Amino acid sequence: MDDVQFEPEEVGDEPFGFEGILGRHPSMEAIFEVIRRVAPTDATVLITGDSGTGKELVATALHRLSPRASGRFVPVHCGAIPEELLESEMFGHERGAFTGAVASRPGRFKLADHGTIFLDEIGEMSPKLQVKLLRVLEDGRFEPVGSVVTQQVDVRIIAATNRALDEAVAAKQFREDLFYRLRVVPIEMPPLRRRREDLPLLVRGVLGQLTEKGLPRFDVAPAALEALARYSWPGNVRELRNLLEQMVVLGRPEHVIDVHDLPPHVIAAPESGEGPAAMPWQFGPAGIDFYREMEAIEDRIIAQALRLSGGNKKEAARLLRVNRTTLLEKLKRKRAQGGALAALLGAPTRPECDAAVA
Repeated sequence: MDDVQFEPEEVGDEPFGFEGILGRHPSMEAIFEVIRRVAPTDATVLITGDSGTGKELVATALHRLSPRASGRFVPVHCGAIPEELLESEMFGHERGAFTGAVASRPGRFKLADHGTIFLDEIGEMSPKLQVKLLRVLEDGRFEPVGSVVTQQVDVRIIAATNRALDEAVAAKQFREDLFYRLRVVPIEMPPLRRRREDLPLLVRGVLGQLTEKGLPRFDVAPAALEALARYSWPGNVRELRNLLEQMVVLGRPEHVIDVHDLPPHVIAAPESGEGPAAMPWQFGPAGIDFYREMEAIEDRIIAQALRLSGGNKKEAARLLRVNRTTLLEKLKRKRAQGGALAALLGAPTRPECDAAVA
C-alpha cells in the first residue's frame, strides 16, 4: 500500500502540496487538477503507476474532497489477501459458508456503503471475482458467500494497479469490459525519477514527518542531496522514505546526513547525462512501451508550456516552436484520448472555438 503521506509544504507564501501529496512538477499539478475536478463526482477512477508512487494518497484525496467524505474510506489490498479469502473479504459471508465461518460477517463493500472502497492492486484479482465486481459496478448488487439474498450498496469504487492492465486484457488475464468500466477516469502517477525536481520537497517532507514521530530533526548536506537526485529510485517515494528513516535512526550526533552516510548503491549512481538521471527508463525483461513513454514526455512538455502561458494556446505554441494549428490538433487528440493532460483542457470545444483561441 502507498502509505507515505506528507503535510503540504510552503516556500514563502506559495504551497507546494495538495491534500497531503507533495509536488510542484507539471505532471503532479495536472494530477491535482484532475483530483479537484473528479472528486465531487461518483465517477470510477483507475490509478496506475509503479509501486510507491502514492496511489493510495490520491484515492484518499478523492474521498476526502467528495460528498462521501462523511462515509468510510475502505481499502482492500487485492494482492495481499489469498484468493480463496478475497471474495469473503470483499462481499462478506454467511455462517457455515465454509470451514471456519462460525458467524455471518459483512464484507468491505457493505462497510463502505455510502462511502468509498479502494481496490488496490486490482490486476491481481481472479477472473471469478472480476465477474462479481463487474456486477457491483453496474448496479451495486452482490451476494455474500453462502447466501442467496442479494444486497445493494451505494459505493464509489476507486481502483489502483502497478500492472499494465491493457496488456493483461490482451493476454486474456483481465476482463476487457471490467477494464473499461474501471477506467472511466484514468490517473497515471509518475515515478520519482521523472519528477526529480520534487526531490528536495519530498526529502524535507519526510524528515519533518519523522520529527513529528519523535525522531531527531536531521538536515541533508548539499552533496548528499545531489547524490539522492542522481539515483533512479526504483522504489519511488516509499524507498526514499525508508532510506531517510534509516539515515535518521542510525545517524550521526551532528544530525546531518552527509554523502558518505548514504548506501553505496545510491552514491554509485551515474552522473546526470550518463545514465538513469538523463534517461530514467528501466528496461525490464519485457522492455518498455515506446509510444506510451513518448506520449508521456509530450504531455509533460505541453503541460509546462500551457502553465507558463497561462493557458494561452498561441503563446504556448510559440514556446514550443510549433504552429498553433499543430498544437490545437495535438490538444484535440489528447482530449479525446483522456488522461491527466486532457482533464486540464476541459470539455471538448467546437472546431470553430478552437480556431478562435488567441
